[in-house]
Amino acid sequence: MPIRPLFFVASALALLAAPFAGAAGPPVQLVETRPVETRLGNPALPAALPAWLEMIGGATTSLDFEEFYVSTWPGEPLEEVLAAIGQAAGRGVRVRILVDARMHATYPRTVDSLGTVPGIAVRVLDMGRISGGVLHAKFFLVDGREVFLGSQNFDWRALKHIHELGVRVRDPRVAGEFARLFAMDWAAGTAPGAPPDTTRAPRPAPPPGARLTVPVRIVQAPGDTVQLWPGYSPRGFIPDSTLWDRDAIVRLLDSARREIVVQVLTYAPESRRERDEALDQALRRAAVRGVAVKLLVSDWEADGPGMASLQSLAEVPKVEVRLSVVPEWSGGYIPFARVEHCKYAVVDSARAWVGTSNWEPGYFHGTRNVAVTLWNRPLALQARRVFEASWAAPQAIRVRPGERYPARVHGSQPPPGKSRYGE
Repeated sequence: MPIRPLFFVASALALLAAPFAGAAGPPVQLVETRPVETRLGNPALPAALPAWLEMIGGATTSLDFEEFYVSTWPGEPLEEVLAAIGQAAGRGVRVRILVDARMHATYPRTVDSLGTVPGIAVRVLDMGRISGGVLHAKFFLVDGREVFLGSQNFDWRALKHIHELGVRVRDPRVAGEFARLFAMDWAAGTAPGAPPDTTRAPRPAPPPGARLTVPVRIVQAPGDTVQLWPGYSPRGFIPDSTLWDRDAIVRLLDSARREIVVQVLTYAPESRRERDEALDQALRRAAVRGVAVKLLVSDWEADGPGMASLQSLAEVPKVEVRLSVVPEWSGGYIPFARVEHCKYAVVDSARAWVGTSNWEPGYFHGTRNVAVTLWNRPLALQARRVFEASWAAPQAIRVRPGERYPARVHGSQPPPGKSRYGE
């Protein structure tokens, strides 16, 4: 997508901008993007754009971003975020940005422009050399004291036209653990356009530092404590192998006694010739012991290879599967948008998982992803409300064995008769 050439120039950085000073919220906070012109989501949750601007505007020493890619569009919300990053660098904050090597080839201009700004360093990470996957994580750190992670890519669409759910954690213990992961990946990265360093070990050792004691207990308010576990993938390249995210999800599902609700973009026990039935079996085990299981998957899967798995799961008593639908925007067709991209699960309205992985084997075995598991009823109930709005939406489609569902156009080319936004 075209962007304004060299958006980040020295003159822009000279603009005076006072850091955004918002009232401090709870230490652990769910943050949502609700697509415009819809009633999806939980209006009680803060929106991603102001949360990001507050975090970046409050940085005093460092900002570290680990993102799948960066994509902006003139006049759209991410431009405010990128300007805030440039302003942070201008006031002396050290900024590091790490993106996936393959996606950098698709979206190079914004990242490369950022790399020309004094105080901003940029690297790309080729996870294919390390584990066969991509850098699919989406998280950033502020001053080593707080972290944001979730389904939101660093993409203008993720702040306006895609349903997303993330978590902001104001706790230096948790931020420090994700900083260890960032340090691993930054050390394995290279400058954009530079050849890979073949002299470096393909699996760099984890950075030094004491293992985090989990769960991390965080007091939200008197009588309200969150128990938090970080989670990572892939298992072979994380700071602590006991925090592999796939196993964390299985443990969470196995703890269910009444209800499991899950929302992801895609779901399948097999992908790209790799099979892992752990999550699928955990859902089936839950149903056998009487747990009501509700699985909500994007309608982008309607003609995808995962439909057979969804229909097989829908045959199990106590399991219901639906396809979520985000109606097109009145302003025109937007490629790779107008979709529910959230990745979370809620168990018994008391425990929740929020992450960056879709529920397919490749996201856990070869690809860099991050997550948190939260034991806290108020947070779980907030996520449960997010789910209910999408589950009960009139456009949601129940998945039934044997039925066929119309394909949803979501690629670069608009559907017949539609014009693409910006053209």
